[in-house]
Amino acid sequence: MSRALFVFTFLVMNAAAMAGGTVQGALTVEAMKPAPARPGYVAPQTKKPVQRPDTAPAIVYLERDDEKYPRTRTGETVKIRQEGYQFRPPMVAVQAGAQVTFPNMDDEFHNVFSYSKAKRFDLGRFRKDEGSPAVLFDKPGVVKIYCEIHQHMRCFVVVLDTPWFATTDAGGKFTLKNVPPGEYWLRVFQPSEKLLQERVTVTDGKTTTINLSR
Repeated sequence: MSRALFVFTFLVMNAAAMAGGTVQGALTVEAMKPAPARPGYVAPQTKKPVQRPDTAPAIVYLERDDEKYPRTRTGETVKIRQEGYQFRPPMVAVQAGAQVTFPNMDDEFHNVFSYSKAKRFDLGRFRKDEGSPAVLFDKPGVVKIYCEIHQHMRCFVVVLDTPWFATTDAGGKFTLKNVPPGEYWLRVFQPSEKLLQERVTVTDGKTTTINLSR
């Protein structure tokens, strides 16, 4: 390898390594509240036992003061299954402009609807073999989603302008990679609907560690 090519390769690799910073940390994830049922609601008999819901993660995201964000995740399609008479996963985040599908994996009808301000829709009742239309989430906000038949079922779609977001793992840990350097608000939307926030500085090629476990 020539010296010029070596130097060029080194600079390219170094630039790639310095493409952004990382924010990582941990927090105590609070439990999701049960779905509110209408007065007089009686749970329908199901062909199979109702399974336990998955543990909901928290949504961790970074927001800038100028509110200018690259639209790098608007083309994504996220899947929330209806399985075991629960929404799985019970909590997801998308960038505004992304889509979500809600496939029915159970052997009975399900329904998917929301009356949330950020996205109001009703997919009606559909069976396992009918497929789920993709729902476009084009406005930021928290969208609470339910099944009209099984009122214990609920999930959240957190729609964000920022593309820098992640969900916590089973231990409450999170990592946000390739974040451009600068000042941000790190915000956490808990399954309990509580919002946490802390100011953070992101530096090229470095990792910023935030501890929110308190």
